[in-house]
Amino acid sequence: MGQISVSVGSEAKASAGAAGDAHTLRHAFLESMASNSTSVSVVTTSDGERPVGVTISACTSVSADPPTLLVCINRRSPAHAAVSANGVFAVNLLNVAQRGIADTFAGRSNSNKPFDFSCCTVTHGTHCAPLIDEAVASLECVLIAQQDIGTHTVFFGEVKGIRLGAPSPLLYCRRDYGRFEAFKESV
Repeated sequence: MGQISVSVGSEAKASAGAAGDAHTLRHAFLESMASNSTSVSVVTTSDGERPVGVTISACTSVSADPPTLLVCINRRSPAHAAVSANGVFAVNLLNVAQRGIADTFAGRSNSNKPFDFSCCTVTHGTHCAPLIDEAVASLECVLIAQQDIGTHTVFFGEVKGIRLGAPSPLLYCRRDYGRFEAFKESV
């Protein structure tokens, strides 16, 4: 793919061609982000009656003191309302063998009902959020802040508990799954 150079400022948005420029910028943005390798996580919580989960790739640490992370969830997702209302959630960093779980909670499984917890086994954490068994790590969080940005909400969670598990994280890049492989130095 060739180099794309796109710049859309507030003046350009006001012009008649802004819709085309905005479309080009959006496409270039999506292509750029598709090349960004991320770990694959499932955010889990409860809606008061049943467990709820959604696959995300936007998760990052914010602070180690106190341990805090952020996750981004689309406002159309049922998990969005549940996290906001419940005030607790878990971030389950999936391992390389859990691709099927990622697909299920992304709503695109070929073999499981979308968003159905029957695709995995869970243990309830100290704060009652479902922790996916055999995940690389499951971090239990208490919601401390949230901010709406575009189509998503950024949820900030203070980590209250961590369960460590499998060593090999599931990664996502260029719209496909992969695994981490360290560079071997030449001798």
